[in-house]
Amino acid sequence: MKKTGISLTGGLLLLMVITGCSVKKNTAGSRFYQAFTTRYNVYFNGNEAFKKGNQAIEAGNKDSYLEMIPLYPIENKKTAGLGSSDFDRAIEKSQKAIKLHSIKKKPVRKPGKKTAKQKRWLAQKEYNPFLHNAWMLMGKAQFNKGQFLEAASTFSYIIRLYDTNPEVMANARIWLSRCYTEMDWFYDAEDVLAKVNNDSLPNNLIPAHSAAYGNYLLRQKRYKEAVPYLLTIIKNEKQNKQKAREYYLLGQVYQELGDNAKAYDAYGKVPGQNPTYELEFNARIKQTEVVPPSNASKAISKLRNMAHSSKNKEYLDQVYYALGNVYLSLKDTTQTIEQYKRGVKESTRRGLEKGVLLLKLGDLYWSKTDYVNAQVAYKEAIGLINKEFPSYEQLNKRSEVLDELVSYVVNVQLQDSLQHLASLSDTERRAVVDRIIQEVKRKEEADRKEVERQALMQKREEDAANNPLLNKNTKSTTQTIVNSGDNSWYFYNSQLVTQGKSDFESKWGRRKLEDNWRRINKTVISNNDFAETKYDDNTEAKGDSSHVSGKMSDSLRVDSVITDTKRPEFYLRQIPLTEAAMKESNEILSDGLFNMGLIYKDKLEDFPLAQKIFTRLYTQFPEFASLDVVYYNLYLMNSRWKKEAEATLYKNKLLSGFPKSKYAITIGDPDYAYNVTHGKHLEDSLYVDTYAAFQAGDYGKVMRNYEYAGKKYAMGQHIPKFMFLNAIGLLQTGDQKKFMVALKEIVDKYPKNEITELAANIIKGVQDGRILAKGSLSFGSIWKRRKIELAEGVAASDTTMPQFSAERSAPYLFILAYEEGKVNENLLLYEMARYNFSNFIVRSFDLSFVKDNGIGMLQVKEFTNFDEAYQYLHRLYKDKEMASKLSGMRAVIISQQNYELLSKYYSFDDYQVFYQKHFAKIPDLQLEGYTLDEPVFEEKEVPDEDEENK
Repeated sequence: MKKTGISLTGGLLLLMVITGCSVKKNTAGSRFYQAFTTRYNVYFNGNEAFKKGNQAIEAGNKDSYLEMIPLYPIENKKTAGLGSSDFDRAIEKSQKAIKLHSIKKKPVRKPGKKTAKQKRWLAQKEYNPFLHNAWMLMGKAQFNKGQFLEAASTFSYIIRLYDTNPEVMANARIWLSRCYTEMDWFYDAEDVLAKVNNDSLPNNLIPAHSAAYGNYLLRQKRYKEAVPYLLTIIKNEKQNKQKAREYYLLGQVYQELGDNAKAYDAYGKVPGQNPTYELEFNARIKQTEVVPPSNASKAISKLRNMAHSSKNKEYLDQVYYALGNVYLSLKDTTQTIEQYKRGVKESTRRGLEKGVLLLKLGDLYWSKTDYVNAQVAYKEAIGLINKEFPSYEQLNKRSEVLDELVSYVVNVQLQDSLQHLASLSDTERRAVVDRIIQEVKRKEEADRKEVERQALMQKREEDAANNPLLNKNTKSTTQTIVNSGDNSWYFYNSQLVTQGKSDFESKWGRRKLEDNWRRINKTVISNNDFAETKYDDNTEAKGDSSHVSGKMSDSLRVDSVITDTKRPEFYLRQIPLTEAAMKESNEILSDGLFNMGLIYKDKLEDFPLAQKIFTRLYTQFPEFASLDVVYYNLYLMNSRWKKEAEATLYKNKLLSGFPKSKYAITIGDPDYAYNVTHGKHLEDSLYVDTYAAFQAGDYGKVMRNYEYAGKKYAMGQHIPKFMFLNAIGLLQTGDQKKFMVALKEIVDKYPKNEITELAANIIKGVQDGRILAKGSLSFGSIWKRRKIELAEGVAASDTTMPQFSAERSAPYLFILAYEEGKVNENLLLYEMARYNFSNFIVRSFDLSFVKDNGIGMLQVKEFTNFDEAYQYLHRLYKDKEMASKLSGMRAVIISQQNYELLSKYYSFDDYQVFYQKHFAKIPDLQLEGYTLDEPVFEEKEVPDEDEENK
């Protein structure tokens, strides 16, 4: 009985304590109890989950050491998502702690005067002294999960909730700035960090503030400003693994700033932090990019030892890359190229490492003007480097230019070699061919051994993969395809397409898109010899004909000799020994030289090489058809170099040899020097004047201005437009034949000009049987343009033409019309689809784009009658947001029947006149059809009751 009384008393006391510590009360005891429970119960579990999530990020993070690594691992795209389940648990526990232990009730106020500190304490919105940790934990977990927007919302709320607690506010603002930085909201990030500076920042938050501000600067590539903050971050970092990353990043920043000595020292401090082997290895490799010449011999010795270590078998490409870098610091480009090439050969990974190596090799060839070898390196590199890589844009541009150049270089080199062989005696020619055949055999043998070596390596890797004991600590180093992280369809993934092109060319060579593209040498194969031969996708263009099944005919045996690269006949048959063959060879050679010269001058800006090529061209081929272009370019280059005598020489050659050429007309003008400076503005003014005359119908002035422009500004940018206005003038004066000739001249001479498409469409219309007439083409406004089918003398209002109908009960369209190319169609489609979905529940409308005669149209269809379309228009433009977004477009309500007439005969202005007459003046329009909020049902005939019972 006594024990029962004691238990009951204890229970009552416990109940009183718990009741007294409820979140509905705000006493010292309740605050202590809720803080204690929060800290050692819910928060503890959430914080442990948060730690596990961070460990998952640290363990799974993979930095790309060939690019600028981020300060925080969470910034790596591939790291996002690691530890998500743990962060979810941390968020869940934080929310639970806030829900169960938040004290919002104000405490009982004691009488008496309050100090400023007491007033601030009473003004707070949350009285659980530990709960701010749960709020911060939730925000940090959202941040590390990659939910930056959600985290920013949480930290913003914390700032408002704890506006009486400077330390909590400062910490929340630091994290808020990190969220803004990750989202590239740099203005907002800077604003938040400035507010932190204005507050008295506690000492324990100084490292966090330095890290946030340093990262903000790094993300904007403000490297010089970021260095002091990065040094502070390293000084306060306690984790060796992260400190190693920070030293590596510091080295990259110094290297970017051109301070190689400090970069070398920073990279050198990475191994002392006991980092992962991969990070240590890459730090040593990066050191070679900034190694001082005095340390070169020591670095070479160390790298050669690394190359012989089995530990670095997977990284041999980078070892040889590093060796090349050291030789480059000694300005030994020959050895640099050899080491880079060795690295490419030893590479077992088709990834960014090999791509960067090939890029550096290509850059070196480029600097030596060895464009052929540079093209080979760039072509393979572009398939291995992603678009985000800093040098990608330059690489892509160079690769495109060199792809174009090399085809001409190869042709020139081939024809030079063939013509040289043609100049030799039979004995000398045969000796050269024999040497070539020996080299082919040697290369084939080397290739065969390399294939065997690769097959052996692959077999060992497969054996290791199939043997658990061998595979336990072994990772496969071969990759058959580059994984860029883009899971889009193959032809939308430019990196995979580029890699595919590279693989195709390495197997088949450069092939023109045509029938029988697999035949590598059509010039030496009879058209009928392989008429019955079938090729499948596995057939390769090899020297032998083993792919041809069955018994070979005599003709096939002959051709097998011709296409066998180890037989003399293969080479001898290609040598131009006849007059016709030599003429064809010279045509290929001169065309190649011409295009090489233009590319060297205009796209590579290698003017000395361009002059060398052009000089050879006009010297070797004085009858070349485009010598006026050659002389003009030589004149420009020598004028640029202030070589007056040479410039005058080429000017005279151009004027005397090609007096009617547009180049001769241009530089022969006495005002040429003045036109070079002011010609563009003068031509612009002349074109404006000509266009005004065209609109006024003064076609005589149009023709005079056209002729003047042709003499004065023969190479001006508006010449195609002058030609077009003159052509339209010819049509208006009734000369249709000259009109068509002028349009064809525009299409032939200026295929890429903006006016050419319109000219080509008119020509096509005439070829399709359409009729041209005076007044049928209007270019003053796109809304005045009519089709060219109107016969001569027939006006839009002529009653003999099909007329618009005022019928209101027919099916109607609603059209948004605009000048083609002036509207973001994807955005317009999205906004209209969103509006329809949000405003019409029972009705759905089809949206489609149509382009016609320079006008783009978004059609909304269909409406059962005019009244529905009219209601739709007014509801749409009553929405102020939509009305603003659609400003500048022409809204049109038109029946299906009238739209057919509009698209065939009339202009939009023609229809506008009709609409104003028949629809716009209807007072207080009554909507008699279905309303847009009602479903539309098809009307069906109801059978007669007696008829149905039969």
